[in-house]
Parts: sequence; structure tokens; C-alpha cells
Amino acid sequence: MKKPQKPNFLEWNNNILMSSIKKIGLNVISIAILDFLFYILSGYLVVFWLQRVQAKMEAFNLPSDIVSLGYEKAQQLVGEVKAFYYLIVFSFVLSLVAVIFLASILKGIIWAKTTNTKITFKLISKFLALNMVWMGFWFALIISISLLIEPSSAVLFMAAAVALGLYFTNTLYTIFMKRQEFKSIINAIKLNISKIHMFLLPYAVLFLLLLIINILSITTKLSQVTFLVLVKMYSLVGIDVSVATSTGVAPLAEVQIILLISMFLNPLTLLLFAFFRYYASSLVNGLIKP
Repeated sequence: MKKPQKPNFLEWNNNILMSSIKKIGLNVISIAILDFLFYILSGYLVVFWLQRVQAKMEAFNLPSDIVSLGYEKAQQLVGEVKAFYYLIVFSFVLSLVAVIFLASILKGIIWAKTTNTKITFKLISKFLALNMVWMGFWFALIISISLLIEPSSAVLFMAAAVALGLYFTNTLYTIFMKRQEFKSIINAIKLNISKIHMFLLPYAVLFLLLLIINILSITTKLSQVTFLVLVKMYSLVGIDVSVATSTGVAPLAEVQIILLISMFLNPLTLLLFAFFRYYASSLVNGLIKP
């Protein structure tokens, strides 16, 4: 009697795809809404921090001739500069912690819905602890790249770090939702490295679909509409960047952040991310040894 043949790579991926499609229901809408909330709130926190720092810097009076101040006033000025520097660093770290907290709640619910895991306070608490380490590491890596590498090369290295982080994260969250163990980090890294040949095609397709969505959004002006709607929404809660869209006066960093967030808030992108989570979780579960 012949043993049944194992499906080849394409057949196996097709089976995973069909399995993930069957799992999709009305949850995909609530997942897209939660994703929307995460990106818009995270963007608001970052832009709010940038504007507060800018206001503080404009209010900080630095004398043009420091030498003429004398020793005592110069020492006082040094103390004020140090205090201002520490304030910026502390507020920046606090903003990152707030983003991680948001991600732990909203993304925790998203991944629990995706993997059909019961949502509990214990689960979200563990997910928060996991993200404090995991997201904290990637934030620290990106900040280190921006500080230590030449600006001309830093963007490329930062993009590579973000792509690598996202590659590992989908696997990590799937494993964590199944086992809820801190060592899921090690298990995810091992799986992503040992089975990289199984992940390359799906992530290449994801990247291609994102490019297609971006091109379609530009040609249909959906990206422009999303950006302007986001600007309007932020203006309603006190973040005024309307001058940036007309006169270019607003700080470039704020415009770049809002433009990036608007790309994530594209309805097509939100739906693609929601579907890909289902696919990625099915793929990972199919690779994990029982």
C-alpha cells in the first residue's frame, strides 16, 4: 500500500491560504477598526510630543553671548540646559511606553481575535510584559541606528530593522497567543530562521500587494483623501497641522508622521493587514510541531 504523498510547497501554502480564508468572518471588521484606533492614537501621541517639545524649545531662551554671563550664571544656564535635556529624554521614553501600552491592549485584542484566543486581563497583562521587552528592544535598536549611523545610510538600516521586526513579530504573537509564555520570543526567532524558506513567498506577496495598494491609492487619490481626513481629525483634538498642507510652515517631522500614519489608515491596507494576520497565524501553526 502506497503512503500518501506529502503536498509540495505550493500545495501546502494553498491549503494554508484556504484554511485562513475560512476563518475570516465579521471579526475582520472589528480587527480593522481596532487597528485604525491603534494607528490614529499612536500618531496623535507622537505628534503631540513633537509639538510640545517644539513649544518648549521656542520658549527656552539661550543667550547669544554665553561668555559674558559670568561663571555663576553660566553654571546656572548649564543646569537649565541639562534639566531641559532630561525632560525631553524622559518625555520621549514616556511617549514610547504609552505607545507600547496602546499596542498591548489593542494589538492584544486583535491577535486574540485572530487566533481565537479568549481575551482576559491575565492575557493582556502578559502581552504587555512581552511587548515591554520586545517592542522596547526594536525601539532601542532604531534609535541607536539613528544616532550611530551616518544619516545617508541610517534610513536604509532603519527600514531593514523595521522589516525584520515585523517579520519576527507576526510569528511571535501567534506563538504567544497559543502558549502565553515569555520564551515564545526564542521559539519565534528559531522558527523564523529555520523555516525562512516557508515565509519568503508569503511576505514577498504581502510586500507586492502593499505596493499595488499604494499605487492604486495614489492614482485614485485615496491616499490624499486619507491624509486630509487624518489632518482634520487631529485638528479637532488640538493638533493643528493645517498650515503644513497649504504653506509648508509646520515642522517637517510632524507632516512625515501624519503621512506615515495615513498610509496605515488606508482602508485597503487595514483589510490586507487583517487578512494577513489570519494567514500568518495559520502558517505558523502549520509549522509548529504539536
